[in-house]
Amino acid sequence: MAGSLQRIFDNYRKRFGFVSPQVVESPSLNLGLAVVVPVYDEPCLNQSLQSLRDCEKPPCDVEVLLVFNSSESDVDAVRLRNQQALQSAVPWIREHSDSQFRCHVLDFPYLPAKHAGVGLARKIGMDEAAARFYQAKRPERGLIVCYDADCLCERNFLAENFRHFAERPGIAGCSTYFEHPLNGTEEPAVYWAVAAYELHLRYYVEGLRWAGFPYACHTIGSAMSVRVPDYLRLGGMNRKKAGEDFYFFQKLMRHAKTSELCATAVYPSARPSRRVPFGTGRAVGRILAGEPQMSYSFRAFWIVKALVDAIESLEQMPTSSEKCFPSNLPAPLLAFLEANNCRIAIAEIAKNVAGVAQFKKRFWRWFDGFRCVKFLNWVSQNGCPKVETATAAAEPCLLNRWGMESKSPQTEVPLLALYRNHQRNRRPISVRAKSASNVFPLGRETEFPVNQG
Repeated sequence: MAGSLQRIFDNYRKRFGFVSPQVVESPSLNLGLAVVVPVYDEPCLNQSLQSLRDCEKPPCDVEVLLVFNSSESDVDAVRLRNQQALQSAVPWIREHSDSQFRCHVLDFPYLPAKHAGVGLARKIGMDEAAARFYQAKRPERGLIVCYDADCLCERNFLAENFRHFAERPGIAGCSTYFEHPLNGTEEPAVYWAVAAYELHLRYYVEGLRWAGFPYACHTIGSAMSVRVPDYLRLGGMNRKKAGEDFYFFQKLMRHAKTSELCATAVYPSARPSRRVPFGTGRAVGRILAGEPQMSYSFRAFWIVKALVDAIESLEQMPTSSEKCFPSNLPAPLLAFLEANNCRIAIAEIAKNVAGVAQFKKRFWRWFDGFRCVKFLNWVSQNGCPKVETATAAAEPCLLNRWGMESKSPQTEVPLLALYRNHQRNRRPISVRAKSASNVFPLGRETEFPVNQG
């Protein structure tokens, strides 16, 4: 096992590595959690570090890897603020580190403009974390926890991450429950804006769950964790300048079993940001500028449900797309599938699987979370226009299931409270998808039923 894992690591470094390991100090032999924190123009880093330091101690040692990063094309003011944050963090690290909790600084002020961004910074830190566990000779027990430099967390954040994976040896990763702050030192409009955006995120996931889509899960960069061997086997974090968390966790869900961790919480910042072209910070800025937060019409999720029902009701191996999809499927869905070469995909899948069960699993690897988003965006331009989030999120098909019926509120903040309560207290779900390589067992498992009315 040890030799096999070492080969996986060596192969990963050769194929996907960006920089060599940076930390000189030897890791603790009891290292169990490595928290990766990208740092870019962050004024409140020490508060985030203190939140981690105040956590209950897990039964292992913890390392925090701070990846200070900026692009060669950034203005000097950004690098200056990064250096100020670094200089402020160093005495904090010196004062608060001990044998169980250590922080390490990785400083990359001139990353190539072509790749510089949150994805590359997260990748550098996660790759370093993997290297630390290999140096400690315990990669199979290593857990990489993603966090952000403007986050806070509950006191049980580290302990619950450790417990969650210890109690679920079959999972490769998890998505942690999150909440944006709705009050504080920012202007009230900022908190209203982030409430609208968070409601949009939660409604989107609930719409997919209602439809029975297999990859319905939050993908927040500051609220996800992954085991080291699985991180390496899947090719690690990507270098995307935005959406790196979505692409990474979707890949994880396609190839391995994942779950949700709701026994603790992460609190990302509500402040607006222009670093990435989309995401929370950019959405808050748009809403503050007067642009309403829009979401997919619930009709679009009805169409996704029609696809799910068509696939899951198959009893025999389809030999063509006509055999796979009934002619009464919604016309926008049929048009999208045709435009995305579904005929070719179905023929290829059918040629390489032994039965209908494997066909279904392979199909959902093809129609994954990314393709589903493409469909939702496409259908929003072809018959199901987006609506304001508060209107969409008040959908009776969702709220009636939670016992709200006509008592449901119609504004963002009260609706968000309902969605938060439902998502934090719902029973955990897990998803397993078939791997293309035989690294993971076959099968896609989910605890929520496909047909939900």
